[in-house]
Amino acid sequence: MTIDELNEQVLGGEFDEFVRVCEARQHKALSAIADSIVSKSGVRLVLVSGGSSAGKTTTAKRLCTQLRVDGIYALHLSTDDYFKGDPYYPKNPDGSLDYEHVDCVDRVRLAADLNALLEGRTIVAHRFDFVKKAPFDDISASRHLPPNGIIVLEGIHSLNPILTEYVPDEMKYRIFVEPRSNLEVFAFTKLRPSENRLYRRMVRDNQFRKTHPAETLRMWPLVREGEKKWIDPFRPNADVEFDSSLDYEMAVLKPYILGLLEMVRIRQPDNFPVINSCEFFRLIETASPNAVPGDSILRETIGGSQLVY
Repeated sequence: MTIDELNEQVLGGEFDEFVRVCEARQHKALSAIADSIVSKSGVRLVLVSGGSSAGKTTTAKRLCTQLRVDGIYALHLSTDDYFKGDPYYPKNPDGSLDYEHVDCVDRVRLAADLNALLEGRTIVAHRFDFVKKAPFDDISASRHLPPNGIIVLEGIHSLNPILTEYVPDEMKYRIFVEPRSNLEVFAFTKLRPSENRLYRRMVRDNQFRKTHPAETLRMWPLVREGEKKWIDPFRPNADVEFDSSLDYEMAVLKPYILGLLEMVRIRQPDNFPVINSCEFFRLIETASPNAVPGDSILRETIGGSQLVY
């Protein structure tokens, strides 16, 4: 899809229908993945991984719904809930905390909870408080898995074998999530997945964490370095890849992202990637977020989701 074609959809009076088609395409793909999981005998653990802002959490939650359509109870867990907290994280050579390292996850507690659930025992929900930066047990919430139930474990390290080494491979189904946009930035040059995710992350960080976009951009190379070390090596092991991009999303993101990019441009007038991004978004017509469904992956970025995160 070219920018002109996207703009035609925005201005043509049928943008809402275009959004519905894009969303339905994703639902159809997730339905096919759910059918594949159910058809594979003995699967009890579905692992969902992908880079930052790939849409892993929404994908996992919607997959749970699709599995329930197939008559299988699915329980969503996130590796984020098993973070240890700053005092226990590994450090980079410069002394800063390495938030991308697999040892940020409490593998002992995660193993205990997964084994208990797979054996039919009830557990207390484990959580992580991102404000206090500390884990805790949520005694008000318990977790239980029926005999034919499936756990959907989502997080950047989910495909790393060390995280679930005690679960037999025949019980696992692996999914890698990535937004592979069809939007052409220039002739025959499509928006790269990493660019798509960065735009999502800048909006998400500002919306929910009040992070200045310059800080998100400063941290992005470290995030990408961590992904190449801790995520990409295990991507070939995935049973299937899920495209989390939406053909309409740049038109909806424009009113969020363009202002953030301009904030960085003011601070860094010679930042040519930022300048190019500003020019890219100026070419795109603005679309209202009102057409975005409440369970859309894009709601994970802009807010207003009907799903509980």
